[in-house]
Amino acid sequence: MRTALMLASLALLAASSAASAKKRPPLLLSQPTISASPIALMIAGFDRDGDAVVTRTEYDAGVARSFANGDANADGRITLIELSAWSLKWLGHAGALPGQFDFDRDGDDAVSRAEYAAEFDRRLAGFDKDRDGNLFRAELISLTGQLPLPPRPAQAPPPK
Repeated sequence: MRTALMLASLALLAASSAASAKKRPPLLLSQPTISASPIALMIAGFDRDGDAVVTRTEYDAGVARSFANGDANADGRITLIELSAWSLKWLGHAGALPGQFDFDRDGDDAVSRAEYAAEFDRRLAGFDKDRDGNLFRAELISLTGQLPLPPRPAQAPPPK
């Protein structure tokens, strides 16, 4: 009788453990992360009136201002040396993206005003999710999802 009761209890415990294991959400490595790329931070800085919205007018003025600032010798193009200094000032790091291969589409080792504007137009299209021509802060951030923990390997039963 005692053995039957013990076996029934163990079976009930095993069944409830299996059922509760199916209901548990997966363990996660971390919570979602909100971040902004260096170029998103740069674009946010184009907001001149402090309303936390970058209008197309502010955007165009910011792009023109940053190109002029990057073109240190005012020859109408940003050389690779100038681009490194531009990246450090405007993006926070000389190796931050966008970089040479994003801007210099014709491969002449310099960024023309047209190439610069084209890359920023491409970035604007990517950020402007509602296609209204204005960039709100929510459009400039990225949400990185949660990563589930890998399944645990099956453990060998303890030695007897």
